[in-house]
Amino acid sequence: MKKRYVPITIVCGLLALLALGGQFVPAPSEELPVRLRLDNKGGDVVFTHSRHVQYVEKDGGNCAKCHHESENPGLTPLPCGSCHATEFDAKFSSDHQTTLPEETCTRCHHAELGKLAYSHDDHAEQYASSCTDCHHDTDIEAEPGACNQCHGEKADGETPALRDAVHAKCESCHADMYEQKLEGCNECHELLPGKAGTPQPSCNSCHFDTDATPLPHRMDSFHDQCMTCHEEAGKGPFGEKSCTRCHTR
Repeated sequence: MKKRYVPITIVCGLLALLALGGQFVPAPSEELPVRLRLDNKGGDVVFTHSRHVQYVEKDGGNCAKCHHESENPGLTPLPCGSCHATEFDAKFSSDHQTTLPEETCTRCHHAELGKLAYSHDDHAEQYASSCTDCHHDTDIEAEPGACNQCHGEKADGETPALRDAVHAKCESCHADMYEQKLEGCNECHELLPGKAGTPQPSCNSCHFDTDATPLPHRMDSFHDQCMTCHEEAGKGPFGEKSCTRCHTR
């Protein structure tokens, strides 16, 4: 008789384990979160997600107004900290390469340049007053030659690398393009999407100002995103004296 209860006991035990596991590993919800708690050293922020969704939809927008990783981020958007770090240090550089999905690499790394839209004839006929506006004078080269005759891929002593030499010469006339930084590049370069899964170049290989931050820090990103909307709507917390309306201390 006792042997009859053995399988029943085993089945009941397995069901109990499944029920207990369900408490600690809940099934993913198909509902958008009502509110979120954001850890912050200035005091945790309780963010009413559902109310902001209503505001955005009423204003004719969609999720991408806040989640700019995708037009349709779904129920599991990338955490803001995946791209916007508290500090852009060596730890962030190593961590984000292993935590982000490969298909997101090209959102920050625009690794490939296509056809160069440069016309030598147009520059010689319409823009330059003489050849030496772009080429060295006779003290360095007797006749104008191709830049790569002397400038290689890397700097050689006092001779700068080809890219640095050409860019420095171009910047002397096209300062307006350089002020736009990356946005000004496509006036000469065709920017192609990078390829996920391949080694991406470091930010400062294109962004020459090494003190420049490639993305806003997390706090600046949050504040700018939130404050811009609140200022436009004229509602909710914005301005330096409204911190306690979001932060708990």
